[in-house]
Amino acid sequence: MTQNEPGIRGEHALRDDEPDRLGFSDVAERIALSVMDRASADGLVIGIDGEWGSGKSSLLHLIERKLNQLPDEKRPTIISFRPWLVGRRDALLSSFFNDLARKIASVSHAEGDATKSSMIAATALARQVRTFAALLGRTGELVEAGGKLWAPAEWIGKIIKGVGKLFDKGSKEETGPDLATLKARITRDLHKLGHRFIVTVDDVDRLEPSEVMEVLRLVRSVADFPNIIYLLCYDVDRLAEAIETTSQVDDGKDYLEKIVQLTVMVPQPEPFELRQWFAEDLAPLLGPISDEVSERLKSVIDQEGGAQLRTPRSVVRTLDSIRFFWPATRSEKIDAADLVWLQLIKDGNPDLYRWVETYVASVAATSFGTARVTERSVKTRLTNLLEIVEDRQLHDMLYRHFFSELLPGIETSMDDQDEPVKIHQAVTPQAVQAAIAGRRLASPDHYRLYFSLVGPSYAVTQEGFDQFWNSVDKTPAAAAATLLEFQGQKALGTLRKLDILLERLRGTDLALWSSTRATNLLLALGEMMDDAFRRGPREPNIIITTWDRAEKLVALLYPRLDATDREQVTEQLFSKATAIGWATNLLRRETFAHGRVGEQRRPNSDWVLSEEELDHANRLMIARFSTLTIDEVIAAPRPLWIFFAWNQAGDPDGPRKLLAEATRTDAGLVGIMNRLTTRIDTSDSWYTVIRRENIAPFLDYDEILARLQRIAAEGNEELAVSARRLIEAAEEARNW
Repeated sequence: MTQNEPGIRGEHALRDDEPDRLGFSDVAERIALSVMDRASADGLVIGIDGEWGSGKSSLLHLIERKLNQLPDEKRPTIISFRPWLVGRRDALLSSFFNDLARKIASVSHAEGDATKSSMIAATALARQVRTFAALLGRTGELVEAGGKLWAPAEWIGKIIKGVGKLFDKGSKEETGPDLATLKARITRDLHKLGHRFIVTVDDVDRLEPSEVMEVLRLVRSVADFPNIIYLLCYDVDRLAEAIETTSQVDDGKDYLEKIVQLTVMVPQPEPFELRQWFAEDLAPLLGPISDEVSERLKSVIDQEGGAQLRTPRSVVRTLDSIRFFWPATRSEKIDAADLVWLQLIKDGNPDLYRWVETYVASVAATSFGTARVTERSVKTRLTNLLEIVEDRQLHDMLYRHFFSELLPGIETSMDDQDEPVKIHQAVTPQAVQAAIAGRRLASPDHYRLYFSLVGPSYAVTQEGFDQFWNSVDKTPAAAAATLLEFQGQKALGTLRKLDILLERLRGTDLALWSSTRATNLLLALGEMMDDAFRRGPREPNIIITTWDRAEKLVALLYPRLDATDREQVTEQLFSKATAIGWATNLLRRETFAHGRVGEQRRPNSDWVLSEEELDHANRLMIARFSTLTIDEVIAAPRPLWIFFAWNQAGDPDGPRKLLAEATRTDAGLVGIMNRLTTRIDTSDSWYTVIRRENIAPFLDYDEILARLQRIAAEGNEELAVSARRLIEAAEEARNW
């Protein structure tokens, strides 16, 4: 923190060097004058009532300051009593009366008006107060008085009874005055002294319930002396609850009325005053920000500030949160408006803060394909949101629109019959990229900065993107090497940095993709994607694979190719690309998209290849498949797909002949069948199956099963074990 950056303010009463943001000074001045001009000489207990954070302590401080500014002849002596620093009952009594005695002893009239007799009287009175406190401390009967605070005579009787017990034990103080007599003397002499004492007690409602009762007993039954005025600060609801807990009365407020004769309500500030205070102090904290961020920040203060800034304390706490978080994250260039919004809800609505944290993490995970959100989860999460956010907020169209702009995948509803918002809606790659570029809360690469001060370890850094663009501007081989380097770096769960990079590239500005860049990347994918598959995780339940991400990028890049480059890329991918498994995957994708197989025909706009290009690709791949040995097919990722693509491209006899030759021997059959199994993942396990529909196009399925059964019964031990597993896999397929 530099000298120019303010530290955490913390929760404290207004200080003399701080501005009075809410105009409490005028209120304090009127209260101070009324205390001195209107209060009875018999004493008074005034309650300053306000909810926590409303500024009671600041108002009390201002009242004390105004009292100290009164002319000498009217200025009272102020005793700031803080019982929560004391604790035990006896210590509480001792502390209070010692403070009172010390202040009485120091009483002196205005300079030139003090008399020896008045000072002697004050000194004697202070001595009597100390004696009174000592006797109280020895009796130990304060708690016995119970909750009957309005019956001082009964209480005094118990004190006298306690003192009598002490005297019966042979105390040498038998000749001393009893408590009743001593209190009468103190009362008389306080009247004679003619000086007013103001006892301020802050945060009464923060004491333990038993301590609350001790303070109230002290004020009502022990220290109800003349010319002593008490100013008690509390939240009446919380104080009443403490009274009901300890004294077991039905109505704590009614009980309190027996003690507090007059109540002053802390003025409630206007909402716009709190927002203005917040905005004025926020500006120097954030420093220079762009006009676009500034406009969104105004909306945050207006929409969320209006909901969360309810008390002066809420303003101070949120500003302190920003003082803490902003310097630590400013170097990461996160969005100031998003950070301010998050700190507003963290302090004003913690449940919403936690909901947002879970939601953006979930959206990030689904965007990477590492998780999926079920309809049930969406419904539950939306129900939770509607319970957390005040009903009037989300049913306000302006707030609804504001809320949806902050978080990804949230849409506002225009129909009053529907829920006010929809969550977990589709987010376009362009929207994701815009959030990443702005380092917004909605960015899957940056959201963690807003919650933990550090960004996600899986995010691709700017240096990483620079490395990629430099390589793709060189050659396909350079780009392929960079992509494989990213594949070797772990990101999040089963994800690799390559997955993150491919996701991010989908959202980049299309103007960045020249035909040369698109060519180099497409050819690079054709060289390294099979290696990426082999190096990738073999975990179950991977919803979206690296191949899937690359396939989506192909659909984006192909239209960026000019005619010459397009012809070159098509020729290279389907005739010479090292990654034959991935090239096969592309071919099958286009075969289904064109509707040549199955019922997955897509609109022409979703095709990567034209009809003529697909015909050409089929011819190239048939020629290539025909040159493969069975070992080369089996070694490729997903060999079963090669057989299907070969068949669907127009050469059904090719895979049949190759497989017939490869399965002539028992060892060949078992080896081939082990590579033609299919893995089925469930929520808690996975199974290997052999599906009839995957085998029948190329081999006689029933004959294969018969041979496996024979091998299981008659073959050598190693082949028999494998054959039995394959038979079990065939049987397992019937369950799916």
